[in-house]
Amino acid sequence: MNFADIENVWRSPHNRPSAAELEQQKMNLTTDLRRRHRSFVIFIAVVTGALVLLTGRMLLFALWPDPASDRFDFAQEWSFLLLLALPWAAALLFIRQYRRHRARHADYERSIAESVRALLDENRLSSARLKVVAILHGALLIMLPLVVYQLRAVGKAGDEILVPAFVVWPAVALGIGGGLLYHYRRKLVPERRRLEGLLAAYE
Repeated sequence: MNFADIENVWRSPHNRPSAAELEQQKMNLTTDLRRRHRSFVIFIAVVTGALVLLTGRMLLFALWPDPASDRFDFAQEWSFLLLLALPWAAALLFIRQYRRHRARHADYERSIAESVRALLDENRLSSARLKVVAILHGALLIMLPLVVYQLRAVGKAGDEILVPAFVVWPAVALGIGGGLLYHYRRKLVPERRRLEGLLAAYE
């Protein structure tokens, strides 16, 4: 969807949209918002599904360990629990924010202005999610030395963990951070400005 085209319709002194054109524009906006809602639901379902599997495996290992392997020692390996709790906290925060967003904009199909306000709020949420994800990656990097130390201290990892932990993962996190920054500056910020301009012109 091209918001610039919609802006041109509103701003042009020689072209006032007809009722049919207004209805089509409203449909375009609501369709875009539905697509974004659907994308978020799929995203959060995948994330929570992965977290459920990881948490289930950890609990299975902790409560019913393999007799051939060492038991999970909560006192000495607690950093892993914290490492798992951080993405759970982020996922629950995203779900809570999404539910509030839907409640605030339950009638987004009523008018173009309501649709644009809902899109602006969705844009704000997307920006907030990117910031949370960036903070989460930073926290994981800070915690990584502690996790590695505890794993090595209990004998569950050796020197082979050093390169993945201190070279591979930081490189991956740096790449992810660059992608998040690019998406924020090149998509979310320009989109927010266009939506704000469209809403101001409509009102």
